[in-house]
Amino acid sequence: MIHPRHPIVALLCGAVLVFAAGPGRAQPVTADSAYSLSLQQAIDGALATNVQTLLADARRDEAAGSRAEARSAFLPHVSADVSQSRRQTNLAAQGIDFGSALSGSGNAAAAGGLAFPSVVTYNSFDARATLRQSLFDYSAWQQYQGAKIGEEIADDQLAVAREQVATQAALDYVQALAARESVTAAQADLDLSRTLTDLATDQENVGIATGVDVTRAQTRQARARARLAQARTDQTRADIRLARTVGLPLNAPLALSDRLAFRAVADGDISDALGRALAARPEIRLAARQIHQREKLLAAARGQRLPTLSAMADYGESGNTYRENDEDTYTVGAQIQIPIFDGGAIGARIDSAASRLAQQRIQYRDTRQQVEQDVRLARRTLTTLADQVDAAQAALGLAERELNLSRDRFANGLTDNIEVVDAQASLADARNTQVAALADYTRARINLAAALGAAQQFRLESSAP
Repeated sequence: MIHPRHPIVALLCGAVLVFAAGPGRAQPVTADSAYSLSLQQAIDGALATNVQTLLADARRDEAAGSRAEARSAFLPHVSADVSQSRRQTNLAAQGIDFGSALSGSGNAAAAGGLAFPSVVTYNSFDARATLRQSLFDYSAWQQYQGAKIGEEIADDQLAVAREQVATQAALDYVQALAARESVTAAQADLDLSRTLTDLATDQENVGIATGVDVTRAQTRQARARARLAQARTDQTRADIRLARTVGLPLNAPLALSDRLAFRAVADGDISDALGRALAARPEIRLAARQIHQREKLLAAARGQRLPTLSAMADYGESGNTYRENDEDTYTVGAQIQIPIFDGGAIGARIDSAASRLAQQRIQYRDTRQQVEQDVRLARRTLTTLADQVDAAQAALGLAERELNLSRDRFANGLTDNIEVVDAQASLADARNTQVAALADYTRARINLAAALGAAQQFRLESSAP
């Protein structure tokens, strides 16, 4: 009988969980183990759960509501109201005095035989449906056109947010990979320190080395242990940041399936890269559409000087109550409204709209320059960092050779272990430099992909930026 904790059972359970999780999600290997996360899954998770993309997607509904609200100005507005009231009115206070009027007419019989009250009380009932339809309103039409462009702007804002989130997810993923490489390098340094400490102890036992050599090796081992602890702390921080970005539980242990590797990027024509970036970057489309929207809003402000035409009608019943003296009544008419003087309000709105349009044109030019700057800077940085990776790799090989030579000299009793400790420190620095150079180069690839508007398509294993 196979025990439930047998390695084969655990492996089979993990395979089932990975299959059930689906290809687009972080996959827990087993119920107790880490989430297996690739770069593509990290980007997909961030796009689905990051607050920036969620808010940008919600703003699309807001833009659709603004468009519908602006369109309502051209649709019929129908309302209905029913009222029943009892009123008491002082006729004399309204300037109506029947007694004085009859006395002044000379009709004594009428004056003596009739009495008219100065206060009357009566009921009033009205039930009515009202229709109002705008026939011509140029300003409202331009407002509606601007609101329609606002929906497209919301789509562009979502595209910008998705690119930014994908870039951040890729950068956080690379940071987590670099942190793991640093832990591996620190562990290798600690293992080497232990080996060299044992060597110094053995040399002391045979009388070749002294206690100073042993203490020097032990000091280096303590530093390596502290450095390993710091590297593990940095890995924890990087994992928490990555988990937050991709929408995983912050306490979830992560197992990253991709690895840092050098991929040379072809250095093509800069004009082609600039053209690709200007065509693909959603920031350019966003800035251009915002100019178009500002033009519509300026036209709407100017259109407030034009007349507006509307038609109205109502139909209903009025009487003392809904059964007493009730009769059908209606009103049909048209209204034209011409602005003559409004204290300068329209002129102020026009000036404000014109200023916002000018500001947006400035912003558009600056956005194009920013895109060009991003592309040029990313390409040049990538070139220099590729050289830095080569240099770091060469330095690592030389440091390993230096350590081997100094260790052989110490083992043969030709010198003390100062050379060994110095070579060991050089090797540790070379390992750190190699990890940092490779991480910086990968980040530069991500930044170049973002500059070209292709952050969501970035892959570590691909030679494309």
